[in-house]
Order: sequence, then structure tokens, then C-alpha cells
Amino acid sequence: MDILKYIKQQYSHFNLTENELAVLGECITVRNYKRNDLFLEENTTCEKMGLLVTGTAYSYNINDNGEEIIQDFFYPNSQEILFDYKSYFQQENSVLNIKFQEDAMVSYYFMEEVKKLYKEYPRFLQFEFLLTQQEFVNAVHKNQILQLKSAEEKIKLLQSQKPKVFELFPYAHIVSYLGIHRNTFRRVFAK
Repeated sequence: MDILKYIKQQYSHFNLTENELAVLGECITVRNYKRNDLFLEENTTCEKMGLLVTGTAYSYNINDNGEEIIQDFFYPNSQEILFDYKSYFQQENSVLNIKFQEDAMVSYYFMEEVKKLYKEYPRFLQFEFLLTQQEFVNAVHKNQILQLKSAEEKIKLLQSQKPKVFELFPYAHIVSYLGIHRNTFRRVFAK
């Protein structure tokens, strides 16, 4: 797969020039990951931003009982940016893991490499801003869901915001994300 053509297509609204794409291409690494590989591991600082080209992934942290608590879902053409906004911008260790649910292809770059290009290519800063906007929108959506009182409201809002999640991820992950019990989830779907 020609990753630069893919980026140009996915972000056509940004109108990257051929020269900008070529320069960006020098910073990009394309890697295939296996199921259960980690893109980001907790207690490390997020230094790279990934574009999930194929496959699915999710972010999680571990609770006191050693269980994965799902924080977000990633899949191509909607939720494809693999990144821990807080860790990167505050330059602190991440509390998240980003794990691949299935084999995946990811193109990624180290943020510091691209930042060196800002002076000569100021639009890269705008491009970074557009990509990190997704993190902000996701945080707002998650906050909206968590503020809802009933499980049914949470499920309906998630269905309207991220319908693909219900097709791509196991229900155990969805109930963890929503903070509801699996029996409650089943009961709501049985209605």
C-alpha cells in the first residue's frame, strides 16, 4: 500500500502538496502489528502518533483488580488516530495502553521529528492540530456518556456517536467502556 496516497486520500480536505507529502513521508514508518501487540505501553511517554490503516485497537488502563478498563476504541476511517494526548502534551508517563485487537497496519511518526519541520512547513502544525482535535472530541464524547445516569441512555448515545464500535468490538469491551455490568447491557438489548 502506498501510504502517502492513503494519507492524501484520507485527509484530502487538508490539501497537502506533493512536496509536503514527500517531506512527511520521510518521517513516516509503516509497521504491521500482531493481535495483542502494544502501540503504547503505560508508564512510557507517548512520543509518536499513529494512523491505523487496517485492523482495530483499543486503549485501556488496568484497575486494582488487574482488569482492563477500556478507555477508547480505534478503527480506520473514523477513529484512526493512535495517540495519548495528555501524555504527549504534558510530557508525562501514560496511564494508558493501546493494544491491537487484531492484526493491523499502522503508519506513524515521532512528533519531535515533525516538529523540526514546522518552521519550513508551518502547515504541518495545522495538520497536527487537526489530528489532535480527534482526541479532544473523543474526550468530550466520553464525558457525555459518563454523565448519563441510565445504562440505556449510555448505550444509545454510544450507538449514535460510534455505531461501528458495536460491529467491531466484543460486548465485554463495550460494557467496560460504558462502565455498566454485562447483564445490564444484555437486558437493555433484549428490549
